[in-house]
Amino acid sequence: MGWWRRWRAGRFSADVVSRLGDFGHRLGSGPRAEFRARLRDELLRTHQSERVPAGQPPHDRPSIPAVRRWIRMRPWAGLGAMIVATVATAMVTYSTVPGDLLYPLKRAAESTLLTLTTSDADLADRQMTAAKARAGEAAALLQAATTPNRKELLKETLQDMDTTTRAALNRVKPRAKADARAQAKVRTFAREQRNRIEGMLPKLDEENRERANEYLVFIDGYTVGGY
Repeated sequence: MGWWRRWRAGRFSADVVSRLGDFGHRLGSGPRAEFRARLRDELLRTHQSERVPAGQPPHDRPSIPAVRRWIRMRPWAGLGAMIVATVATAMVTYSTVPGDLLYPLKRAAESTLLTLTTSDADLADRQMTAAKARAGEAAALLQAATTPNRKELLKETLQDMDTTTRAALNRVKPRAKADARAQAKVRTFAREQRNRIEGMLPKLDEENRERANEYLVFIDGYTVGGY
């Protein structure tokens, strides 16, 4: 029986090989020619659509949108506007008088400057400058007839002028006796203040006129040397 089994196994193997050969014959040795041609055309079209030629002119290549000039300049424009606004505010504040909305800001800046000054000579100079500013403010108040509470504002302004003047002259007096330049500066200041205040006297009310005369008596001794 062994020979019969070997014969059956060999016949089965030959039959399988025959069937596989017939199946391969029907399929062919590879993809059909029309399939290969269609696949090649499809691959070529895909490749052509995706690749960018190396020699493509710059104007044909995709361009990145340029940032607009106004966007690049916007930070500088904002900074310039801020500087202009700051300068304008400072100029308006400097010209304010008692009763104006920004006047407290002017006085606060002046007070800060005086506080931060460490040199006696510089402090005396700035106090004299502040006293001259009070005289100018008093003159401006006299011109503004419609200013509310003008009499009270004049009183406060003249008092501030007197206080600041005394502080400046008392500070500079010891140095002025030995310093000709400091003495000349004091004389110039006293004469300018005297001339300005004397011109206001006819326009002042009785109370403020008396206050102004007391101020004139004080500074009169500084208009000449030897004080």
